Amino acid sequence: MSLQLGSALKGGAERLASRTGVVVLTVYAAVMLVYQLSVNTLLQSLLTSLVPAGADRVASPALVTLPLPNVVAGVLVVVTLLAATVVSVVAVRTFVARERERIPRRFLTDRMLFVVANLVVGGIAFGLIVLVGTILLVVPGIVAYVGLLFMVQFVAVEKVNFVTAMRRSWRLTRGSRIRIFLLVLVLFAATLVVTFVVNFGLGLAVGSGSAGLGVGLVNVLLTLYLLAVTCDAFVQLRDDDRSPTGTQPTADAVGT
Repeated sequence: MSLQLGSALKGGAERLASRTGVVVLTVYAAVMLVYQLSVNTLLQSLLTSLVPAGADRVASPALVTLPLPNVVAGVLVVVTLLAATVVSVVAVRTFVARERERIPRRFLTDRMLFVVANLVVGGIAFGLIVLVGTILLVVPGIVAYVGLLFMVQFVAVEKVNFVTAMRRSWRLTRGSRIRIFLLVLVLFAATLVVTFVVNFGLGLAVGSGSAGLGVGLVNVLLTLYLLAVTCDAFVQLRDDDRSPTGTQPTADAVGT
């Protein structure tokens, strides 16, 4: 059975709209709000320092910031990025296991340090591979992105290192890469349209400073929806890959 695009899009929406999806979305939005405010605090300080002495300060862009020293804001940026990674791991485990009523405690504790470390290093490696492939006439970059798309799921769910996760993702996507590419293309196009509409609408309604936060929250929703959709696609391909052996995955497979 090939990857069902409509099923993945619908399944992602159902996961995100469930009780556990709303919990994950709320926590992730709170973390990213603190992250964005911390980044704004650093940017505002930088922009203010670039304004020549005696120049009109009103001309300096006004961002929504935190009343904190730059050092504290910098620490918050790092902490919130790590926290966002942890929330993403919990989200992946929850979406893959189809948990819709409650999030098992083990999803937050099971080898979390190992998983986060591999996602951070693996994310850097993934970005470099895609970048190099893109430089080589673009197409290799697209193939690399699609082929390694499920690295996150393998690291978070099966708790393997990022190298093994990349190998498994490459093998799992074999034969389905065109459909996965179409799925990613649809999500990317929808993200661009929604972001533009929200950014334009909020910019007119409340001004560019506050609009940035609004767009950030919309991006949180889109990011988690994309994650939920790719988790559904991952489950489809994984279950199809396992079916010839008679090994059927269950919700408890995430915790093993």
